[in-house]
Amino acid sequence: MILDFVDRVSTIQGIRRKDMIEKDLRLHQILLDLSTNKSFSSKFIFKGGTCLIKHYLDYFRFSEDIDFTWKNQSRFNGKSGKQISRDLSAIIDETGKVFEKISAKRDLDFKCVKSNRDYVELGGSNRICTFKLWYDSAILKKKTFLKVQINFVEKMCLKPRKGRLRSLVTGKNSELEVLFTEYLEYSETIPFEMYGAKEILSEKVRALLTREGIKARDFLDIFFISKSLGIHPQDVEKCVIAKTDFALAHFEKYRTNLADKKKLLDKGKIFEWGSEKDLLLTKLDEKEFHDFIDVFTKYLKELVTKLRN
Repeated sequence: MILDFVDRVSTIQGIRRKDMIEKDLRLHQILLDLSTNKSFSSKFIFKGGTCLIKHYLDYFRFSEDIDFTWKNQSRFNGKSGKQISRDLSAIIDETGKVFEKISAKRDLDFKCVKSNRDYVELGGSNRICTFKLWYDSAILKKKTFLKVQINFVEKMCLKPRKGRLRSLVTGKNSELEVLFTEYLEYSETIPFEMYGAKEILSEKVRALLTREGIKARDFLDIFFISKSLGIHPQDVEKCVIAKTDFALAHFEKYRTNLADKKKLLDKGKIFEWGSEKDLLLTKLDEKEFHDFIDVFTKYLKELVTKLRN
């Protein structure tokens, strides 16, 4: 049973948030299924926070969703906005069928019904698509969902790379292997094409500037990339500007969000904790982190002056 497996992993790893172990198991299963589905894995690139923890930074925090980018950006060259929207509508239908099939296999509740926001949310004239895959949580004793976000039209600066995705359980564990069927899938490393660390960092800074509201996870991810990988926001400035200018040109809401962020930067109130602190799996040096935020905030003030908008 999944409940017993999660309990055991929680004990072995010393992790309190059993609900997040359960969610991570389900995310890993979905990624495993997607990796073996050539119609999906050949067309999409994995990215975002879950990519960061499963490949680059070894679970410094939990991540709650999975993010992808459409690989063949040249497909939209020379097309009007309406043509792109129609093209994407068909692609979303096709992609939705992949997730319907996986959901049926994994006992998840998902239907690719675009008119039902419980399952599908579309933005930017189909340029952004979010699928919600629902499941009955054995830990929370209620229905909750996994979020899959896909960016179909996006500026990429660097070539993607191939890598393998890990779970919380690495190496051989004879006890788990004998007792739990979930172990074999959860311990498997998954091959996937993914963003490089510099591209992820660039995307994180771009998202921080253009997303609605403040997400502490953006700051955490940027901090840990800088600290653990030695890659700093200043190192990818050219890519950040290119990505941000592209996003501002294509999404009106991003222009509004950036204007709000500029005001927060002027007031020195760009960071605040949300629920993310409870998702940390690595001890955070608070002084080091806040010193980083102070320096990073000053840099952001300079950076926004270099954007076209």
